[in-house]
Amino acid sequence: MSGNTENARLWADADVYVNPDVASATIPASITEAFAAAWGQVGLLNGEDGFTEAREEETGDHYAWGGILVRTSRRNFKLTKAFSALEDNATTRSLLWPGSTAGKLIVPRPVPVKVGFETRDGDIVRRLITARYAVITVNGDITENESDLTKYELLATIYPNAAGELFIEQKSDDATGA
Repeated sequence: MSGNTENARLWADADVYVNPDVASATIPASITEAFAAAWGQVGLLNGEDGFTEAREEETGDHYAWGGILVRTSRRNFKLTKAFSALEDNATTRSLLWPGSTAGKLIVPRPVPVKVGFETRDGDIVRRLITARYAVITVNGDITENESDLTKYELLATIYPNAAGELFIEQKSDDATGA
């Protein structure tokens, strides 16, 4: 048998942290440091949906005479991360209804936020924290009924920093995040 079963993950638990103060959000120094109080938690997540990461990129093949492939160009890379919240709390409402106040819902105009995605498999913890920011929008219908939990499907569009970095990664199972 090839491979190492210790490297396979079944993420038993997860959290999403959001900080609206993009300019001065304090990122935990390591995986062992907790997120500061300014980072709100989305709360209960739908584990069946998990975190779905999607990549989009335009490619173009360039050929020489005779149909010989010479180069492939790549541009307009976009990364999104989808997740489903099950709680109606202050953090979730700020994502669903940005700019709204208690008792008044206004047309949502999504704003940039720092986001931290954290997954756990026993003692193994992995975090992806936006290097620049994300814009989170509703990603589907919101259904309220008597037989199902209300689920808020959200989509985070990740914006890279000037160096092209999307996330700061912290992991408890290697030297880069401990």
